[in-house]
Amino acid sequence: MLTDIISLLVQKVKDRTARVSVLGLGRVGLPTALIFSSAGFCVFGIDTDATKVERLSQGRCDIQEPGLYEILTNSQRSHRFQVTTRYDPILETDFVVLCVPTPVHETKPNLESLQSAMAAVKSHAHRGMVMVIESTVPPSTTSGRIVPQLEELGFVMDQDIFVAYCPERLSPAHALKEFAENPRLVGGIGPNSTKLAAALLRTVCKEVLSTDVLTAEVAKLAENTFRDVNIAYANFLALVTEHFGGDVSKVIAMANTHPRVRIHRPGVGVGGPCLTKDPYLLTDGIAEELTELVRVCRRLNDEMPNRLTIRLARLLRDNGISTDSAKIAVLGVSYKPDIDDTSSTPAKQIIENLLKLGVRVCAYDPHTSQTYGADRAQSVEESLRGADAIVLVTAHSSFKSISFETMRSLAKPHCILFDGARVLDPSKAIQAGMMYCGTGFGPVTEPRRYLHEQEHERKPR
Repeated sequence: MLTDIISLLVQKVKDRTARVSVLGLGRVGLPTALIFSSAGFCVFGIDTDATKVERLSQGRCDIQEPGLYEILTNSQRSHRFQVTTRYDPILETDFVVLCVPTPVHETKPNLESLQSAMAAVKSHAHRGMVMVIESTVPPSTTSGRIVPQLEELGFVMDQDIFVAYCPERLSPAHALKEFAENPRLVGGIGPNSTKLAAALLRTVCKEVLSTDVLTAEVAKLAENTFRDVNIAYANFLALVTEHFGGDVSKVIAMANTHPRVRIHRPGVGVGGPCLTKDPYLLTDGIAEELTELVRVCRRLNDEMPNRLTIRLARLLRDNGISTDSAKIAVLGVSYKPDIDDTSSTPAKQIIENLLKLGVRVCAYDPHTSQTYGADRAQSVEESLRGADAIVLVTAHSSFKSISFETMRSLAKPHCILFDGARVLDPSKAIQAGMMYCGTGFGPVTEPRRYLHEQEHERKPR
C-alpha cells in the first residue's frame, strides 16, 4: 500500500534508520553527506574520482570549509559515513541525493555528469526510493529529463518512486552554517515526493519551504541571475562615473539610502561556480530576443577584466612606465574573499591580459597557490616589492589591513594602486602619496584639491 510506504519512510527518517546516498562529493555534495551523517543517518558518499574517494577514506579533506574536517573525522569514527566509487549502495538506500556538477560550455548547459549519474541511478532504482536533486539545472529538467527515465523502468512516479528538486543555497566558507540556516526549497513532482523530501531536510534545516518542482528550479536560477544582473548594473554605474570623473562608491551609497533600492558593489568581474553559469541555465531554450537583458549583463561582467587591463595599460603609458620593464603585483586570485576557490575567477583573465602586454606579473593570494602563469609571491610584501603597479583583485581580509605607507615603502615611488575591488579608502591612499585608481574611480589628477573636498564633506553641517 502507498500509505504504508510513505509512513515507513517518514518513520525511518524520524528514528534515523533511513539510509542516504549522496552522488558527487564536491563543495556541495561532501558537506551535504557529512551533515546528514552528523544528524545520525548512515550515509554513503559516491564519487567517480577514485583519488578523491581514497583520500576521504583516509580522513583527508581537500575542501577548505570551516568545520568540515572535524565532521568528517567524527562521522568516520562512528562508521556513519562511507565512501566508494561504486553505485551498489543505492540498492539499499532510501534517499538518493544528486550533487553532481552542471557546468556551461560556451553558454550552453553541459548535463553529461547529471546524465551519467541518472544512468547509474536507473540501474539501481527500486520501489520506495526517494530522489533528491540538489544540482542546479535548467527549468523543466526534473520533469522533462529525469522523471521520464525512471518511468521507462515501469515505476509510477510519486507512488513507487519519489522525486523532488531541492536546490542548494550554499556559499564557500559558510556551507555548514548556511545548509542549516538558509530556508530550503522543496519542489516535488507530487505531494508525496514533497512530503518525503521535506521530512528528510527538516532533520538538518531550520526552515523548509514546499512548492512545485518547476518553481523550485526557476527560483534557484532566479536568485543567482538577479545577483549577476545587479552586479552588472553596479559595473555599468562604475563605467558612467569613470567617464565623468566621479566615484561610483559614493553614487551607490547615496542611491542605497532610498528604502527600495539596494545596488550591489561593482568590481573587476564575476566569478564562482554559480553566477557565471546560472543565467545561461535560466535562459536555455528561450527565444534570444527574450533573453537579451540577461545576456547583455553577462557580457558586461565578463568584459570587466579587459576594461581593467586597458585602463591600467593607459595609466602606465601616461606615467612613462614601459610595459617591457614594469612589474605589477596582483593581490588576490580566488573569485571571492577569504576562500581558496578560483572557479571562473576574473583574476585569470586579468593576469593573462597583463602577461600579453609583456609586463612581469607577481601574484599573491594567502588562500591559493594558483597564479595562471604569473610569478607566485610567498608573501604580500614580496609581491609589493619594486612594483610599478598594484592591482587589488580579491578583497581578502588580510589585504584590507595593509597600510598605504607599507605599500608605498615597498613599491616604486611612482607606483599606481588600482583598487579593483573598491574596498580601500581613496583619500588615505592619496594622502600617503600614492596614485589611486579603481573600478568606478579616478585617477585623481589634482590630489590636493581632492583631499580638500573630502575633508569638506566630512565636516558636520
